[in-house]
Amino acid sequence: MGGSMRKPARILACVASVTVLAAILFAWGICGWWPIPSIRGRIDARIDVAHKQYRQLGYGRPFRGADEYARLLQQQYGVDFHYADYCTVSRSLMDYADAYNEVSTVAAINKFGRDIFKDSYDQAVKDWDLKNGTKPAN
Repeated sequence: MGGSMRKPARILACVASVTVLAAILFAWGICGWWPIPSIRGRIDARIDVAHKQYRQLGYGRPFRGADEYARLLQQQYGVDFHYADYCTVSRSLMDYADAYNEVSTVAAINKFGRDIFKDSYDQAVKDWDLKNGTKPAN
């Protein structure tokens, strides 16, 4: 009789474990914690860097001077800047772009010996402000 009590307890423990695991995976996916876009972003960036192709991905509403920023990066450093998406951006696209940029940005900074992205951004915003007659934010 002692053996028959153990079997239902084991089945219950197994069902409880599967239920908890399913709940964790569901929450993980719903909350955007699924790591696959991030993994893909890092892999894609490593492949591009290995082929000496440097790129930065943007998303969301373009900042003032975004076109000039892209032009400066391309002309001065051979780095492409692309908007992956504009207004409505999925969590997975943000994860992909952020992971991609983590790898590619560090590689480009190491290659050129300084933060070319900050330098280009500062110059692009300054040029945009001069062209459009706006005062730069302090």
